[in-house]
Amino acid sequence: MKKISLFFVLILLFGCQQITNNSNKFVKIDCPNVFFSSENKVYSEGNINNLDLGQINFKASLNNYAFTNDCFFDSVNNNYNLDLLILIEPLNPKENIITLPLFVILYDKSDNVIGRQYFRVQKEFNPLDKINELNTTINLLTPKEDELYSITIGFIKIYN
Repeated sequence: MKKISLFFVLILLFGCQQITNNSNKFVKIDCPNVFFSSENKVYSEGNINNLDLGQINFKASLNNYAFTNDCFFDSVNNNYNLDLLILIEPLNPKENIITLPLFVILYDKSDNVIGRQYFRVQKEFNPLDKINELNTTINLLTPKEDELYSITIGFIKIYN
């Protein structure tokens, strides 16, 4: 009986040791400063060359941001989970689904561009509301050697 109980104790000790050795190491890092592009803060869909507001489907604008959790390093990448608040003003919506293309430019401490990332946000909205709030999360990943100091976010302009 003692041999059997000793056997189970050894399995538990060595089994738990293997699990702890394989776990990833998470280290909290500083979150970058966030800026919205002044030229690309507003997005319009429709015939934007025409001054007639009847030709524009909706207007979206970047409003606010927050980091959902701490920024962290997971032994492979730097991870930044960023919540964005986008305000949507339906003018003449053709559908109740909106697709927004976003860019994120990554800068180091010397304001050198160290990367670019692109995202597409697609959400439903209520076309009857005067203003809709769209909350979305973008997950930024950078290589561990990149020291991210600030980011700029904006809409990608698509011209017809």
